[in-house]
Amino acid sequence: MSFAVAAKTSTFVRGTPVQRPVARATARRAPRAAPARAKYGDESQFFDLDDLENTAGSWDLYGQEDDKRYPGLQAEFFNRAAGPLSRRESLLAFVGVGSVASILLWGAKGSKDVKLPIQNGPQKGGEKGPRGKI
Repeated sequence: MSFAVAAKTSTFVRGTPVQRPVARATARRAPRAAPARAKYGDESQFFDLDDLENTAGSWDLYGQEDDKRYPGLQAEFFNRAAGPLSRRESLLAFVGVGSVASILLWGAKGSKDVKLPIQNGPQKGGEKGPRGKI
């Protein structure tokens, strides 16, 4: 490292350009015989308006549009669980209480677990100053 710094400063003073080290020769692979190509249909046709189900997929396969897509007990459970949070005021109160509780929990336990310096205090005595004073 010191050689590199000395070389840079000496070339700066002399005004000569820095000579870069010669790159080592590396073994190169032969290129692949044929690149991979993806085709759909004839003549690289990627989108077929006549056959949309095979082109974009069948979206009716993945979901149901009717009202009864969940079993009765599951729907009743989620309606009851989310009922109190359906109003804006109650949702804001829930978020507020949760955030205050998380901040208090962090102050009581989390800061000690992370070992913040203000919680641990000084680990060793202070350094002595001039004439042996602190």
